[in-house]
Amino acid sequence: MPFVTTDDGAKIHYLDTGGDGPAVLLMHGIFMDADMWAPQLRSLAPDYRVIAVDSRGHGLTEDPGVPFDYWRLAQDAWQVADRLGLDRIVTGGLLQGGWTGLRMALQQPGRVRGLILVGSRADAYDGFERPVFERVIMDSWILGDEPLEPLAKLIAVQQIGGDVERHQQFWVDKWLAGDRRRPLLAGRALIDREGIEDRLGEITAPALLMHGVGDPVQTRAKTEAMAGSMGGPARVETIDAFAAAHAVTWTHPELTDPLIRDFLAGLPNS
Repeated sequence: MPFVTTDDGAKIHYLDTGGDGPAVLLMHGIFMDADMWAPQLRSLAPDYRVIAVDSRGHGLTEDPGVPFDYWRLAQDAWQVADRLGLDRIVTGGLLQGGWTGLRMALQQPGRVRGLILVGSRADAYDGFERPVFERVIMDSWILGDEPLEPLAKLIAVQQIGGDVERHQQFWVDKWLAGDRRRPLLAGRALIDREGIEDRLGEITAPALLMHGVGDPVQTRAKTEAMAGSMGGPARVETIDAFAAAHAVTWTHPELTDPLIRDFLAGLPNS
C-alpha cells in the first residue's frame, strides 16, 4: 500500500491512479476517508492523475497521536506531492479537505494550479455553531457511551445525502466497524480551527466552489461570499438535485464530475 512518512513520523496513506496526466490531489471530509473519491478516481483517470489522501485520524493513515491543525494537514499533503515528484497540482476537497487545500495554497502558492472546494468554507465556527458541533461531534460521537448507530444514521443524512442504501450505508457501516474515539484529535482540529477568511485574497489560483442545494450548512449565499473574497477567478456551482446535500461528489458524480472536468480543462498550463 502507498504511504508517505512525514517529518514528524506520521504514515500518510493515499490512493493514486498514476499516469502522467495533470495531478489532482483531493482530501476528504471529517469522519470519511480517501474512499469518498472513488467516483472521481474512476471518472477523471486516465486524463488526470488523481491522488486521494487519508488525513490524520482517518482511513489507513497512522499518526503520532499529538494534536494537529489544518496547517499540519496541508504540510502532510505537500509531503505526499513531494514524494510523488509533483511540482504543480490542483488540490482541494470536501469541507475539511477544502480547508486543507486553502492552506496548501497559502503555504506554496506557486505550486497550486487550481482549487476544487466542495461544501467548504474559510471561517471558524461562530458562537452558535461551536457548541452545537462540540456536543454532536465530541460529546455524543467521539466521547459518547450511547450506541453510535442512531447518531451515525442521522449524521449520514446530512453529511452524505443521496440514497440511504447506495450512498449512506457504506459510511455508516465503516463508522460502526471502526473505533469511534479514533478521530478525537481530528474533531478537535475541526472545532478549534482558526478562520482564514481574511487571507482568501492572497489565493490567486482559479477555484471551483461546489455545494449541494440541500447542504444544511453551506448555502449558495455563503459559497458566493467566499468566492467573492478570493484573489483569483472563482466559479460557483450549485448541485441542484434530489438529496444533493454535503458530499455531492460522492452522491452525484454524474453532475459534479463534468463540472470538474470543464474546470480542469480551462486551467492555464503554466
